[in-house]
Amino acid sequence: MDTKSLVNNYVWLISFIRRRGRVPFSEINKAWQREERDGGMELTKRTFLRHINDIADIFGIDIECEGCGEYCYFITNDDSKSDSTKLWLLNSMSLHNFVCESQQLKKRILLEDIPSGQTFLTTMIEAIRDQLKVNIWYQGFGKEESNFMIEPYCVKLYRQRWYVLAKSKLGVRVYALDRINNVECTDHKFKFPKTNPEEVFDNIIGVSVIGAKVEHVVVKAYKGPEYGYCDCYLRSLPLHSSQTENLKKSTDEYAVFEYNLKPNYEFVQYLLTMNNQIEVVEPLMLRKKMKDTIDAMGKMYKARRGKV
Repeated sequence: MDTKSLVNNYVWLISFIRRRGRVPFSEINKAWQREERDGGMELTKRTFLRHINDIADIFGIDIECEGCGEYCYFITNDDSKSDSTKLWLLNSMSLHNFVCESQQLKKRILLEDIPSGQTFLTTMIEAIRDQLKVNIWYQGFGKEESNFMIEPYCVKLYRQRWYVLAKSKLGVRVYALDRINNVECTDHKFKFPKTNPEEVFDNIIGVSVIGAKVEHVVVKAYKGPEYGYCDCYLRSLPLHSSQTENLKKSTDEYAVFEYNLKPNYEFVQYLLTMNNQIEVVEPLMLRKKMKDTIDAMGKMYKARRGKV
């Protein structure tokens, strides 16, 4: 069996056992044949045990048997849960397998397109892997193209755009891959800094890491259908990992959520997308910024009255 088919089988087993929690080998084998894996061949116990050993070595996921009753198999250790990249890859591969094996579903699973930055993504990842400096020709919006060297530390996907965190002549900056016109790898090595890339983005939303300090942010999320059940959305998908709900200050009218983060450009933009569903309480600087932006929008709409 080729490597691609083996990896697909590993991913299928991980996904199936993870979904079921505890499952006997007989059910694994039935599902295996029902989905016509390996051409519908039966999954032998010997092959299955070899697969779970390989899964432990490759993915850091341990699958064990409880040794009583129906001898159910379950996942006892899953390194991918603490590794966002590995978890994303596993989930993506699992979805890819499912769609490829269910052709009729291809038009019924709709994903966001990521049109920008794909050209140089692989090159940048290879440079990070090999710790090689890269020459880039970069052109920010409204600026002239400039050519300079960077030391790429990591790549990050945010709102359908790929970015690279790198050290340049200006210091540590974030560069959008879709604003890079050309890339040239060099033979010059560099060393990664002691700071983990995750720590750089830990206190922010998005990618803007410069010119802000960590603030204690308090917002009101108004309740009810007229406000789109904003409080429910924030509970089900927290805006940031630091999000907590202050039940003592919450009322029947609104829920109070608190954050410790840098109120950067992306954070402000996100708050503005929620319109009148949320209200910034503190810090006062951020509240004033929201008010000034809203006032400016009001004047713009009032003055133009829809004319082109």
